[in-house]
Amino acid sequence: LAADPSANVLHFTLGNQLAQQSRWAEAQQEYFKAFAAEPDNADFAFNLAVSLDHLRQSKLALEYYRRAIALAEKRAASFDLAGARTRAAQLAN
Repeated sequence: LAADPSANVLHFTLGNQLAQQSRWAEAQQEYFKAFAAEPDNADFAFNLAVSLDHLRQSKLALEYYRRAIALAEKRAASFDLAGARTRAAQLAN
C-alpha cells in the first residue's frame, strides 16, 4: 500500500483482515478507500455497508447496502444478494 496507495484491491483485502479481527473502524476506512477508488464495485460497497452496520451507523450502512444491491444487479458480485436485500429492508424499517 505504501508503494501504491491507489491499489484498491489491497485496501479491500486489508479491510477484510481487519474485519476478521473485529477492528471495524479500521476496516471501514480501508473499505472506503477501496470503494472511493472503484465506486462501481458492488463487493466494495457491500463490505463498506457491513462495516458501517457493525459501527452502528445504520443510515450510512443502508445507503451502501442499496448501492451494493444496485451495482450487483448490473454485474456479478460475490456477496449474498438476497441477504443484502433482507438487511437493507431491516435497516429501512
